[in-house]
Amino acid sequence: MPTALPTLEELARQTEPWAGYARLREEAPLYRPPGWDRVFVLSRYDDVRAVLADPETFSSSMIPDVTPAMMVHRDGASHDRLRAVMAAAFTPRAIAVLAPGIERVATSSLDRLLEQGGGNLLPAWCQPIPVSAIAEILGVPPERQSDLGRWALDLLSVFFAQPEPGERAASLGRRGWERAGCAIRIGAAMGPRLGSELLGMIFRGPQERGAALTLRRLEGCRGLVEFVAFLGGIVRAQRSAPRGNVLDMLIEAMEPGADGVARASEVEMLLQGLALIVAGVDTTSTFLANGVRILCERPELYAELKANPDSVDAFASEVLRLWSPVQWTDRRATRAVELGGQRIPANAQLKLILGSANRDPIRFDAADELRLDRGETADLSFAVGPHACIGRNLALLEGRRAFRIMLARTSSLRLAERPRRTLHPGTYGFEALHVKIESAPIIGEC
Repeated sequence: MPTALPTLEELARQTEPWAGYARLREEAPLYRPPGWDRVFVLSRYDDVRAVLADPETFSSSMIPDVTPAMMVHRDGASHDRLRAVMAAAFTPRAIAVLAPGIERVATSSLDRLLEQGGGNLLPAWCQPIPVSAIAEILGVPPERQSDLGRWALDLLSVFFAQPEPGERAASLGRRGWERAGCAIRIGAAMGPRLGSELLGMIFRGPQERGAALTLRRLEGCRGLVEFVAFLGGIVRAQRSAPRGNVLDMLIEAMEPGADGVARASEVEMLLQGLALIVAGVDTTSTFLANGVRILCERPELYAELKANPDSVDAFASEVLRLWSPVQWTDRRATRAVELGGQRIPANAQLKLILGSANRDPIRFDAADELRLDRGETADLSFAVGPHACIGRNLALLEGRRAFRIMLARTSSLRLAERPRRTLHPGTYGFEALHVKIESAPIIGEC
């Protein structure tokens, strides 16, 4: 008797969901998961890529006729306008300015771990590297940079909420109490009009993704109110005293142009600042942790890369393809359409399994193998089309520089305990990464 196909919940919990992905590709490339209403799961490379590349038919907004708060969930002119503004943070010149700081933090953080013989690499090394880059972009002072990781998790829970069957919203009284407290805080920081608009967008975040306002998401809303109030203070200070950094360019976009119209509202820019901390901190730190875990588990690969550091770029690309921090993303069918021989009704939700598409043997030779000689792969870790990740080049720079420093400054790298996968649906990473490491000998030292 054939066994049941894996559920989305099972795939989200498994440390190695790759066999489950393979079953979906082979047996149900367009899968209707049990317990999910009007949801279709796509797992093959060609299908996933086709949907990503067609925003007119497959929208990033989960609710019809609603303009989402986040740029990444918008389509068309509204998305393109904000993307053009945010692109200022990711020009080659802007990224080049960040490189020395990335290397400095990667080195100093690693040296502290080497002095201790190891530790939890995630908060001690993986997070400080992207935090330093995003803090530079947003003008976050050193004493508040440690909060960026926490705010990134809050943002994931609210604006990137993944609805689950049977989830229950917090009680009406609890929701009212939390909203009232947040209203007081954000109103005091931002003023009544701006504060009210921001508060409404934050508390509508889960609804825009079709998710309930659970207790965890209420906690996330509270954290986002804290961040927006904090970032608003930085914006006000920098308006008075520009620093010549990327934030100045983003602030300029909020000012009326020659036609009297600003390219972005203050609400939009503050919310895109929120998006930066997820795109720039959470996913990149997860990428770094996934790469180091593989080096720990494969000593022969660690030795090969130490001997051939020119292969680090290829290693970083393969880590992203095989263990992408974002394992699936969502789209909504804007009209009835046929896909894979099945009819998809209008407003149905499509879950695109990027992690499966990146291992599709029809697209990649030896798809489950990490190969340093693979070359360009056209993997979907950063998506394609209008919503291709705007921070792709920054993430690759951080990964390549950080992995080189890790390989050059260590002589031994191994896991201290088996890592446990995080349970946020649609992502692939670990709650902690405890390692044991030893320093590489300094050249010329006796």
